[in-house]
Amino acid sequence: MKKLRKKLMWAGIAILAVFALVYSKTDVTLIGLEAARFSVVQAVGEQNVFHIENTVFKSVDRIVRDGHVYSDKPLPLGWTLGMFYKIPHRLFGLNFTDHYYLSVYLVNLLFSGTVNVLIFVWMFRMFCRVRRGSPYLKFFLALGVSLGTWLLSYSVTLNNHTPAALGVLGLYIVLEKFRRVPSRVPAVMAGLAAGGVAACDLPAGAVFAVAAVTGVFLTAPAETRWKLTGCCVAAGMAVGAGLLLLNFIAYGTVVPLYVAGTAGTYSLAAHENLGRYLADCLIGPRGLFSYQPFLLLVFPAVFTWWKKSRIADRVMLGASAVLMLLYLLITVEYGGGAYGFRYLIPVIPVLWYWAGRWVLAAPQNGGRLTLAGILAAVGVVTAVVGSYVPFCVAYEGPRSPRGHFTCRIQSTFWGNLFNWSFENNPDSALTRALFNYYGAEDSWRFLYHSAFNRKRPDLIRQVLERMPRNGQ
Repeated sequence: MKKLRKKLMWAGIAILAVFALVYSKTDVTLIGLEAARFSVVQAVGEQNVFHIENTVFKSVDRIVRDGHVYSDKPLPLGWTLGMFYKIPHRLFGLNFTDHYYLSVYLVNLLFSGTVNVLIFVWMFRMFCRVRRGSPYLKFFLALGVSLGTWLLSYSVTLNNHTPAALGVLGLYIVLEKFRRVPSRVPAVMAGLAAGGVAACDLPAGAVFAVAAVTGVFLTAPAETRWKLTGCCVAAGMAVGAGLLLLNFIAYGTVVPLYVAGTAGTYSLAAHENLGRYLADCLIGPRGLFSYQPFLLLVFPAVFTWWKKSRIADRVMLGASAVLMLLYLLITVEYGGGAYGFRYLIPVIPVLWYWAGRWVLAAPQNGGRLTLAGILAAVGVVTAVVGSYVPFCVAYEGPRSPRGHFTCRIQSTFWGNLFNWSFENNPDSALTRALFNYYGAEDSWRFLYHSAFNRKRPDLIRQVLERMPRNGQ
C-alpha cells in the first residue's frame, strides 16, 4: 500500500510539473500585481536594494518615500525570492535586463509551480490518513485541488495567494499532528505556519493566527495547555517581529507601505448592493463556488460531519468562514483585474478537504462519486481557462464607469475564453457566438484592452486589422 501511494504521489507531481513547464508565464501583465513583486525580486537579487526605480518592471503599485520608489506590496515574498534569485544571478549572470523572459519564466516556474505541487503532496497525505476510500480515489481528490481550482489558474505566475493557501494547509496539517502528539514542536510549527500566512496575506494571517492559537489551546492537555499555547504564540510573534524588522530595514518604518503610504487601509466597504456583491463573488460571474463547484460539497459535509469532527477541523473551517466574510465585507471591486474572486484562494484547501472527506465517507456510493466527478471536471475546465491570463481585464465594480465594456463582460471565465478563442481562431463558432452575445463594440474594446494588458503587439495588430471589417 505504501509503495502504491508513493507511485501515485510521484505521478501527481509529474502531471503538475509538466503543466508548470508548459504554462508558466514568461512575462507580466500591465493590470496585475506581478510587476510590483518582480521589481522587488530584481532590486534585491541584482542590486541589493529595496527601491525599484532602476528595475525593468513598471507598475502602478508603487509609493514614493524618501526620494525613492518602492513597491507597495508586502515585502516578504519579493525579498525571499530575491535572495534565492541571487544564486543564479551571481553564478550564471542571469539578469532581468539581458534575459528578461527566461528570468520571469524561471521565477514563475520554480516558485508558483512548486507551491502548487506541494499543495497536492500535502493534501494527498491528509487524505491518506482517512480510513475509508481507495488510494486511487484519494489520489484523484488530492490532484483535484491542484488541477480543478484557482490554485491551478494562479500557479503559472507570481502571486501571494497560492503560497498563503499552502500556509493554511500547512497549519491544518500541524494542528492535526498536534492533536495526535500534543508537544512543543507542532505547537511551534503552528505559530510559524500562521506567521507564514501573514507574510503572504495579512488579513488571512490575522484570522489563521487566531485559529492556530485556539486550536493549540483547545487540544493541549490541561497540565501543559498554557505552556504549549505560549510556544505557539511565541513562534508566531517571532515571525511577526521578523516581518516588522524587514520593513524597517527596507523603508525605515515597521509597517508595510500599503499602510504607511498612500495606498489605503482595510475598512468596511460601502456596497451599493451587498446582496448582489455576495452572490457575484460566491455563485456568480466571479464566484468561489461557480468556478469550483466541487467546493459546494462542503455543505453536506458540514451537515453530516460537524458533530463528529475534531477541534482542528472546526477551527480551520470556522477561520475560513470568517476570512470569507471579512473579504466580502472589506472589498468592493471583485478582486480587481483578476480571474475570479482571488482573495478567497487561501481558504480553498480547507473547503476542498472537507468536501473530499464527504466523498470518502461513502466511497462505494456511485451517485456521490458521479456527482463529485462532474463537479470536479467543471472545476478543471474553469481552472485551465483561468491559467490563460490569471490577472486579466475584468469588471471592477465602482471602479468600472457606467457604460464601460467590462460592465457587459463581467465573467472572467467567459472573458478569458473569449480572448483564447479569438487568439487561436478569430473566425470560430465560439468567437462569433461571444461577439453576438456581448455586441461588437464592447467585444472589440475588450479584446483590444486585453491584448494591451498582455503586452502583445501582434494581438493588438490583429484586433485593429479586423476591427473595421467586423465592426461594420
